[in-house]
Amino acid sequence: MIDLIGSKIKVLGHSDPSLIGREGIILFETKKTFLIQTQNKIIRVLKSNGIFEIYSENRKVILPGSKLVGRIEKRWL
Repeated sequence: MIDLIGSKIKVLGHSDPSLIGREGIILFETKKTFLIQTQNKIIRVLKSNGIFEIYSENRKVILPGSKLVGRIEKRWL
């Protein structure tokens, strides 16, 4: 299991074009969303609609949000 809270994240692609390029720190996550602290504000982003670049545990991964949907404790990267 990998806990992504506190990890840096960047939105590489999303069904909402206004989110593309946004980056920040993951503050919280639910089964379907990330709560991200950007430079200016906190935003909620649907996981299933995006492609994300995540820096976690000294490594960078690019993942489709569909791989991140679900219960955190059942996720293995």
